[in-house]
Amino acid sequence: MRTQNQRVMQPVLNGTALIAVALLFALSASMALGQATRLDCAFVNVADSAQGFSGLSRFPAINNRGEVAFIANKVGSGQGVFKWEEGRSKTIASSSNLNSFGDDVAINSAGVVGYDAALTNSANDRAIFTSNGSWTRMIVDANQQGFVGHFLGSPSMNDWGTVAFFAFRKDFSEAVFTGNGGPLTIVADTANATFSGFGNAAINNYGQLAFSATREDGSQGVFIAARVEDQAADDAKPKRLWTIRAVTDPQSPLFTDPLAEFGDPVINEAGLVADVGFFSDHPEIFTGNTRRVTARTDPDGSLFISSEHPSVNNRGVVAFFANELSGRDGVFVELSGGASPIGVIETGDALFGSIVTGLDLGRFALNDRDQLAFHYDLQDGRSGVAILSLKQK
Repeated sequence: MRTQNQRVMQPVLNGTALIAVALLFALSASMALGQATRLDCAFVNVADSAQGFSGLSRFPAINNRGEVAFIANKVGSGQGVFKWEEGRSKTIASSSNLNSFGDDVAINSAGVVGYDAALTNSANDRAIFTSNGSWTRMIVDANQQGFVGHFLGSPSMNDWGTVAFFAFRKDFSEAVFTGNGGPLTIVADTANATFSGFGNAAINNYGQLAFSATREDGSQGVFIAARVEDQAADDAKPKRLWTIRAVTDPQSPLFTDPLAEFGDPVINEAGLVADVGFFSDHPEIFTGNTRRVTARTDPDGSLFISSEHPSVNNRGVVAFFANELSGRDGVFVELSGGASPIGVIETGDALFGSIVTGLDLGRFALNDRDQLAFHYDLQDGRSGVAILSLKQK
């Protein structure tokens, strides 16, 4: 307690200093608020470096049955694609005839895994496959299709086994394709003078695609493609065409900024797209369609300085990885349908008897049971893949 004889020192601040103090106070308060709000979660270890694995996926995938697909090097067999189910890991593909597997795999409700890899019997060639470990189907061979293998996009896959991806042709054109083991279907093409480039695509069970693209004027956007029938076709059988519409919102500064950039989107069964957009000073996670978008992080500023592609489930829950302004990395979920993300695990947290030093999350990391498959690094040197389950209240 201060006595009457003690002198109270009150510094005199100029206007600039007052503004700086106010900003620091607001920042500290917002950071404290963001770090105090946490959800109760349960964790299951899928695979780690103490079990004979190394180089485990940064972007594992999970389906609604809780099966997890991931890439890893395994002692005695080399790099491969693995599927975990109820405590057991199964090899889906190995390095016996493939190598350099892509990190971002996909897995559908039937447990079929989509992945890409380099072909060992052909120089500079890559291919996309689907497999359940008993059978394997080649979706595309880059060299056979005239694509540049090094720039073959990451696969997305729906429950019907249809894969969506983008590819860079050897004539320098680009296109978004779908395929299921037969002839490929072109969804969008730079040859049509609408787009000059593409990012990775995602597909839902209704055959709708979401993809990021660069327009001819250099601006970027996110788009939804859907199949429609052209009833005006000359022949008796209507032709099936693609309609492509932009995800947009005239009220959102993200979609009125010609310099905005976008990550790789995902799309759920209702046609809701989730993605990350980048302002000059912060990222914004959003969900939306061709009518409007909803910010899932603060659109006017953020606790995050960087973020990667989010995941979205069929209930509209969003999960994402982010680098925080505080210097920590974390995995967050947004459950409210608004801009109120909540941390579920961050660097510095305790996990599996050690302390988390690194985290990562992929596009297909969240299922309809609110389970997340994520990558972790620990202070004791272990790294691995785990499932985080939000505890229902």
